[in-house]
Amino acid sequence: MAALILLLGALLLAGCSGGGQTAPRASGEKTLHAGSTTHFSAETMDPASEWDSWYLTYYGIVETLFRVGDDLTPEPWLAAGAERVDDRTWKVTLNDGIEFSNGEAVDAAAVKAAWERTLERNPRGMETLPCEGLAAEGNTLTIRTREAVPSLENALCDPLLCVYYVGDDVDYARETPGTGPYMMREFEAESHIVMGPNEHYWRGTPKLSEVRLTCFSDDNAITMAMQNGEIDAVAMPSASTLATLARDGDGDYRVSRKTTSRADFICMNMTHPVIQNAAVRTAVAYCIDRDGYADVVCQGNATPSWGVYSRTLPFGGTEGLRVTVDRCDVAAAARVLEETGITDTDGDGVRELDGAPVELDLYTCTSYERFVQITDDLQSKLAQAGIRLRIVPTDYFLEDKGTWAEDDPDMTLDSSAMAPTGDPAYFARTHFVTGASANYGGYSNGEVDALVARLDETFDEDERNGIARRIAQVVLDDNPCVFFSNPDATVLSTSAVSGLDVAPSEYYFVTVDTDVA
Repeated sequence: MAALILLLGALLLAGCSGGGQTAPRASGEKTLHAGSTTHFSAETMDPASEWDSWYLTYYGIVETLFRVGDDLTPEPWLAAGAERVDDRTWKVTLNDGIEFSNGEAVDAAAVKAAWERTLERNPRGMETLPCEGLAAEGNTLTIRTREAVPSLENALCDPLLCVYYVGDDVDYARETPGTGPYMMREFEAESHIVMGPNEHYWRGTPKLSEVRLTCFSDDNAITMAMQNGEIDAVAMPSASTLATLARDGDGDYRVSRKTTSRADFICMNMTHPVIQNAAVRTAVAYCIDRDGYADVVCQGNATPSWGVYSRTLPFGGTEGLRVTVDRCDVAAAARVLEETGITDTDGDGVRELDGAPVELDLYTCTSYERFVQITDDLQSKLAQAGIRLRIVPTDYFLEDKGTWAEDDPDMTLDSSAMAPTGDPAYFARTHFVTGASANYGGYSNGEVDALVARLDETFDEDERNGIARRIAQVVLDDNPCVFFSNPDATVLSTSAVSGLDVAPSEYYFVTVDTDVA
């Protein structure tokens, strides 16, 4: 694995259209310029589009009624509080005096209009909030749900339920007024955004006159930009960027780090015949060097995962679970294949299944340096076990059903926060349930569907955690996804920068307190 790091420069391909180009600072302005290879690539300024609400929340443009604290529990934000009237009815009271960046007042009717638009346009909407009806009166929003929602306050932290201005004159794709400390001035999709302060911000005066967030093409470019003083901070830097700047920085850099619920994983396409073979999926799991990935590729900034959820979560880890794959073992992978009749009959080094060679393709986004490095190692180990792996590099993630259907991969490498609001049902509801919005691989298990439905109607926290562990066990048994690492969330900045948020939820970055000395 260590040798792979030496190949980084040759392996990295373009990741975002910004190409690492940075705009000059305006003379006399107090400006923050931050870069990232992965976290500044919004496709639109429309909070209802795909996952763009996450980016807009991260940028500090939109906000939610509740937000996630550092202990991964919900706390009031735009809302003063929420009251459960019954299992399906909640009353939420908004704080007074909040305005959108265009000066329009934020009341319950404004929240209702934003949510109705989002729920209509985004397929994740009803999964996030199974809403039957909304009623607005002054600053009181009444939410009526289709079924019990024990985790409603957690759901109100989700960026998809952010609050934004709805009006006939809004070009949502280009500029959507929000309630955050900053507002868009210039935007190029998946390239960069320039923001200015929101003069109507309700929680104080933003300290910066300008914020520039640039999407860089690769880690070499972003490292050099930091060394040259072109940028002040890096969001989610790679292990090599962290190591290089820590070595060369002479104490001039500050690194903030927090453990999150994020997992790196391989998603299997369960509609493909070869992937449907359980022995093939188990062999892939055996050939992932989790320890080498965490210690060498991520240089200690990640923890190996042998379960489903991060062990930092009350329902995570592997304690009490039956774990089939608990080590990297190429011989075990070969043995599993051999025992199920998947053998190499013609001596070419590749096993056959139903008369055809076992060949798989793995799609990986080159914006993630760590993914680029693990694929070669996995390819080598699978070859030793008798499976031919074809690596398909992309400059995008397969994170929508259209892209997945067009590319039709056998497997993809992905990374996701699995419980960003602390809700154990969050990831299972969107990724494991039959037909769910992010269940791109077509996984289906009736027991999982029933357990998620039960989780969604259970209020007792201990019981909810127990159900989540049962879901994890079924997923471990089926192997539709192989969760192999839990990376840390980090922000690296110059010592002059303060107030950039490193949140366990990974929802927040630029805040009203962000400053440059």
